[in-house]
Amino acid sequence: MRKIFLLAVTLFIIISNLQAQDLIVTNSGDSINCKITKITKDYVYFTFKHNAEIRNTLLPTNQITAQQKDYFSVSELPANFTHKDIFPHFRVAIDGGWQYRTAKIADEVEAEWREHYKKMKSGFHYDIQAAYFFFESQGVELMFSRQLFGHSLGEGYLTDAEGNFVGFGELKEKNAFNYVGANYLFRLFDSKKKNYWLFSAGLGYMGYNDRLFFNNIEKTKMTANTLGFNLEIGYDIGLSKNFGIGFKLSLMGGTFRNYKLTTDGITTNETMPDKTAEGLGTVKLSMGLRFNK
Repeated sequence: MRKIFLLAVTLFIIISNLQAQDLIVTNSGDSINCKITKITKDYVYFTFKHNAEIRNTLLPTNQITAQQKDYFSVSELPANFTHKDIFPHFRVAIDGGWQYRTAKIADEVEAEWREHYKKMKSGFHYDIQAAYFFFESQGVELMFSRQLFGHSLGEGYLTDAEGNFVGFGELKEKNAFNYVGANYLFRLFDSKKKNYWLFSAGLGYMGYNDRLFFNNIEKTKMTANTLGFNLEIGYDIGLSKNFGIGFKLSLMGGTFRNYKLTTDGITTNETMPDKTAEGLGTVKLSMGLRFNK
């Protein structure tokens, strides 16, 4: 009988410790019944229950007066609660939409070409992004973006660099930017944990490709690469547990001076004059599908 009693007491102590919860006291005097999950030099990460909702958050250490493990004998969190299940860790996004180049057209460009380059400022893009969130509010992602521009000048005469007549036909230009980079993410859920704001910033590789066609035959090709940047603000709307739609506004860009020019199969390395550069900045409006897990 004594052994059974001791066993029961031991089990009670174990269960009590399993259900025990921690205490955080803030500088303003608030006491938080929570489960501390991580402590660093600058922050204390914890999980707590608020209005029947499980939340994962953090506080700077300079805003905390005191903290104590296993202070409360009864936990407010569900017995089957696991920290890793309270927020989606993975996010995949596929977007498409309109874009506009922000670079100014040089003053010395002739009127006919100036109108052409104005038409070349607008285009279409698509983005693919894969993210992992190590906290509810913070994560990292890899992204690929392809931006496409194009315009036809219509029928006209083509001459070479010396002004010699080459032929008569359709002249058109196609332009593409490719961006591959990594972003740091900040996510802010609404009160129902269904929709959220997403802010991101990052750096990456940007490739430039410009081709000029005459009667659908490529006459010149210009290629370059540079360091690019990406800034985004978006809003995702949950349609189900794992799927949703999203909208975002982005600013992407970079500049270059050195490039390769291919004319009639001959490639040369070129450099733009001093104090000049080709700007690749674009403003992008996008919408697309989301997967969260």
